[in-house]
Amino acid sequence: MGWTMDNKVDEVPNISGYTIASVLMQFLALMFFFLALVAFMNGSIIAGIILLAIGAVWEILFVKLVKKIVYWKKQDVKVVADPPAEDFYEPLYKNDGEGYDFSRNLYCKLYDKHPKHLTEEDEEIIWQYTCDDFSYLLAWIIEKDLYQPSVDDDEDEAEESREDAAKIKARDMLPSEYLKNNGGYFMEDEVKESARRFVKEYYEGAYREDVIKFAKDKLNAELYGFPFRWEDYDAFKVHIDEAYERYGG
Repeated sequence: MGWTMDNKVDEVPNISGYTIASVLMQFLALMFFFLALVAFMNGSIIAGIILLAIGAVWEILFVKLVKKIVYWKKQDVKVVADPPAEDFYEPLYKNDGEGYDFSRNLYCKLYDKHPKHLTEEDEEIIWQYTCDDFSYLLAWIIEKDLYQPSVDDDEDEAEESREDAAKIKARDMLPSEYLKNNGGYFMEDEVKESARRFVKEYYEGAYREDVIKFAKDKLNAELYGFPFRWEDYDAFKVHIDEAYERYGG
C-alpha cells in the first residue's frame, strides 16, 4: 500500500501510535512536575530542581511530538492502492537463427545444392524449415481466432500484426513469414488469455514430439527439414484440436 503527500510517495507514520506516545510523555512530564513540587515543599531544593528539569524535558518532547501530529493531520494525505504491476510477457517462441545452419545443411543435402550457391528463394525455404517447430501451432492459434497483438506493440505494429494474421487466416501468408516480420519472436500475450495457458503448456510439452512424429510418419522428414504446406497443416492440426479438447478448451 502506498501513500501520497505533496505528490510524493511516502510512508505515513502511525499517527494513532504517536498519539498514545504523546499522552504518555505528558503524563510523565506532569508526574515529574508533581514530584518536584513535593520535593520543594519538603525542603529538598536540589531534588526538586532535578525533577523539575526531567519534567521539562518530557514536556518539550511532548510539545514537539504534538506539533508533528498536528502537521501530519493537516496534510492532504490519502491512502492510494499501489498501481498494478505492469504485465510482463516473455517470448513463447524465439527463433534467432540458431537452427539455420542445421536447416540449410538438410536443405542442401536434400536438393544437392552448395551453401554458397543458394538463391533468395532457397533462403526463404530454409527459413521455413527453421520454423518447423512452431509454424503449425501459430497457424492454429490464428485460425481459431485466438491471436491478438502484443501489449508491447505500438499502434502501427499492432495494425501490421493484425493484417499479417488476417493473411495467414486467409492462407495468403505463411506462418514463417509472420515470424520473419517479427524478428523470429512470438510473445506469450499474442495468444488470447482464454487459451494462453493451454498453448504454453502444449508447446512446452507434447507439441514438439507430435510434430517430430508427424514429420517422420507422414512427411518422411525430420524436424527442421521440411517446408510448410497448408495440406500438411490440415493433416496435423487434428493433434492440436485433440490436445485442446483434452485440456478443456
